[in-house]
This record gives sequence, structure tokens and C-alpha cells, in this order.
Amino acid sequence: MNMSQELTAYRQTEVESASPVELVILLCDTLVKDLKQVIASIRAGNIEERVRHSNHAFDVLKELDLMLDFENGGNTAKELAGVYSYVRAKLMESQFKLDPAVLERQIEFMTQIRDAWKMAIVTAKPAEVSKPMAEMDGFSGEPFSPYVNMVESAQSYNWSA
Repeated sequence: MNMSQELTAYRQTEVESASPVELVILLCDTLVKDLKQVIASIRAGNIEERVRHSNHAFDVLKELDLMLDFENGGNTAKELAGVYSYVRAKLMESQFKLDPAVLERQIEFMTQIRDAWKMAIVTAKPAEVSKPMAEMDGFSGEPFSPYVNMVESAQSYNWSA
């Protein structure tokens, strides 16, 4: 088994053994990495790499959307859907404008969301980590404070091609 195959096997095991919250964190990490690679590709003028990383970022956003539990997640699920839609729109905008600054703020947003989920794992009881967020003790259904301003910013944004 070569190094690439070993890394793929490791990532596969990591995903398969992750709780739903840990999987969201992994997806946020992957999205941030993709956005950074899109920025690097824009700066390098590498169209093929930019498109490849952008397409992967769109796939990650789709997975994040699919993980939302609107039935149990309350306002948090709705607001995260809005944030993911906003990030998707900004990613599309970056493809037209070729401006790395468009994506730098999205990296901040996704890092804040990742950190909020990470904090939820740290503060949750160990048996609750695998539960949907709405079932955790102390979860009010209200948005995490680290991204409240981000949600407001995303909701006020009107972008069109």
C-alpha cells in the first residue's frame, strides 16, 4: 500500500467512525481547505485547479446541507442552511470575479461554525456527542453565539449573476 492509499484508508476510517457532530467538523475542515486551495489557484492563475477545488467545495457544501436536521434542529438548522447557501453564492461569485478576498470571509465563517461545533463536543456529556444537536442537554435550539452575526450578514446579502 503506497502513501496515498494509506491516507485514503485513514480518512475512510476517520469518516466511518465519526459521530454526526464530528463529521460536520470534518466537513467544515475540508471546506476551509478547499476554499484556501481555490484562493491559491486564483492567485496562481491555475484555472484547472481552481475549478477542481471549487467543485469539491460545492460537493462539501451539499453534504453539509444533507446533514441538516430541520425536524429537530429548529432555528439552528434553518440558519445553517442560510449560511451554507451564502457560502455557495460567494464561491460562485469568486468564479466570476476571480477575487480571493471574496472567499477569505467565507473561510472565517466556516471556521467559526467549525469552532462552535467543536465547543459543543467539548461541553457535551460524552454519551451525548452522537445525539442530534437538538437532543443535547442545554441545547435551546437557538443559534450558536459564535456565528449569530455571520447569519445576519448572510441574510442581508443579495447577490446575483
